[in-house]
Amino acid sequence: MRRHAALRLLFTIPLTGLIIAGILSAGWLVLGSPTVARGANWFSVTKVGDSEFIGAPDQPFFALVLGNDSRSLEDTGLGDAIHVVGVNPTTKQASILNVPRDTEAPGGGKINAFHSNGGLSATVEQLNRMMGIEIQYAITTNFTGFMAMVDKIGGIDIDVPPVTEGDGQWNDDNTGAFFQPGPQKFNGTQALAFARNRYDFEVTGDLSRTANQARLIIAALATLRAQNPGDTGTLKLVATLASHVTTQNLSLTEMYRLGRLGLTIDPANVKSVTIPVGSGSGGNLSVGAGASELFSDFADDAILQNH
Repeated sequence: MRRHAALRLLFTIPLTGLIIAGILSAGWLVLGSPTVARGANWFSVTKVGDSEFIGAPDQPFFALVLGNDSRSLEDTGLGDAIHVVGVNPTTKQASILNVPRDTEAPGGGKINAFHSNGGLSATVEQLNRMMGIEIQYAITTNFTGFMAMVDKIGGIDIDVPPVTEGDGQWNDDNTGAFFQPGPQKFNGTQALAFARNRYDFEVTGDLSRTANQARLIIAALATLRAQNPGDTGTLKLVATLASHVTTQNLSLTEMYRLGRLGLTIDPANVKSVTIPVGSGSGGNLSVGAGASELFSDFADDAILQNH
């Protein structure tokens, strides 16, 4: 392969860390098949907005990263890990708004139920109404797909924070999250356990779990940037991952341009904030005080200047 083509592939890798499954779509550059996964389907990537980059991306845009709780491809699953990512190409900054799964949607009921009833598009519609934005890209994976992707990229390097309640150790029989605080490398099973654990956080519960999921996304970005694989390694990784993604409404050119942008995002310039919530009806969490200011701060340029 010519050197310039290999370098283009290198540009496609880092966006994954920011919106995890972007790396799978980058495989189109090798396989040229944007619709059908040849192996087990790990991710689904959908373009839901109308605009398309004509040249290099230069305007802020938004993407939904959603982890569903399905154990099989036949089950759509609840949208239990919900993260809206905003990227500002001009400033090379990004923001992640984390939405607890029990948050009440503008259409009523819990936000996580919209994925099981209407898929990514239904969840996107509710989040757009909630935040006053237009999400252009949506990505989802289930338990199996998430673990397989993490294992395929060689794991994720992460600095595990101490649990603020108790002795600081992660010790959850429900998810298998048994970790000492500090730097370590997660395989797929460990990463999923980390992302699912809420039982170690008796007070903050799902709020801590949601924030830790975003921590994992940022750690994935840092891990991929640090690997800096050579041409051969990159081709092998991209080709393998591309065989496990299905896509809708995305052009090869658009994904190439998004991939080039990904390399410019430093994890230090990614800010993560969990939206404020309060008590709602039943088991719902209402969108809390201060949320409107947060959403306005996010919507204008995808950067959280005041949060």
